[in-house]
Amino acid sequence: MNKLLAPTAIALLSFGPTAAIAEMVRPVAAISPPSWAGFYVGGQVGDAWAHADYVHTSTSGFAEAFNFHPKSGIGGIHAGMQRQWGNWVLGVEGSFNWTRLDERLTSVAKAPVFKTFELDDIATIVGKAGFAANNWLIYAKAGWAVANIRTEGTSPVTGVTAGPQNWDDGLTVGGGVDYLIASDWIVGIDFNYYHINFDRSAIATNNIVTTWTNASADVYAVMGRISYKFGL
Repeated sequence: MNKLLAPTAIALLSFGPTAAIAEMVRPVAAISPPSWAGFYVGGQVGDAWAHADYVHTSTSGFAEAFNFHPKSGIGGIHAGMQRQWGNWVLGVEGSFNWTRLDERLTSVAKAPVFKTFELDDIATIVGKAGFAANNWLIYAKAGWAVANIRTEGTSPVTGVTAGPQNWDDGLTVGGGVDYLIASDWIVGIDFNYYHINFDRSAIATNNIVTTWTNASADVYAVMGRISYKFGL
C-alpha cells in the first residue's frame, strides 16, 4: 500500500502545486487603450454671442459707425476623420451651424434711420490636433470659416432702403474636450471663435450706391457635442 501511495504523492506534488503556481504567474494580456481613429458624424448645440462693427455711408454721403452685440442659440452638424499615433490624434473636420445673431440700432445722428446686423449661418473646415489619455481627448483646431451675413440701412421717413446679404470668408480657432463613452459614441464640449470681414456695397432703392466699410464680426460659441464614430 505504501508503495502505491508514494508515487501518487510525488505526482500530486509535482503537478498539482506546480501547475497552480504556473497558472498564477502566467502573464496577463495587456488591455489595449481605446482608439480615437475613425470617421465620425454628429451634432452640436449651445450659445453664441458676437461683437460686430461697421461704418455705413448712406446714399446721401453721410457716414456713421455702429457697434452690435447680439446673442443667440446655435446648433448644427459636423463630420470628420482622424488618425492616432500613440497619444497624439490628428484630423480634419467640417461643420455647419444655424444661428440668429441679429440686432437693429437707431442712428444717433439721423434718427429714426435704422441699421441692422444679422448673421444666420456659419460653416467651417478645420484641422485638429489632440492629445488622448485613454477615454479623454483634449484638442485644438484652426481653419477656414464662412458666414451668411445681412446688413441693412433703412429710412422710414424717405422709404429708402438697402439690405445686401452675402457669404463672407474668415477664420476660426477653437478647442475642446471629448470623452469616449464606448467604442462608438463620443460626447464633449467645444469652444469656437470666428472672425469674419464683410465690407460691401449695394444699390439702394433710390438707385444710389451705399457702402459698409471697416466691417468685421467676432463671434464666440460654446457647444455641447455628441458624435458617432466608425472605427478604422
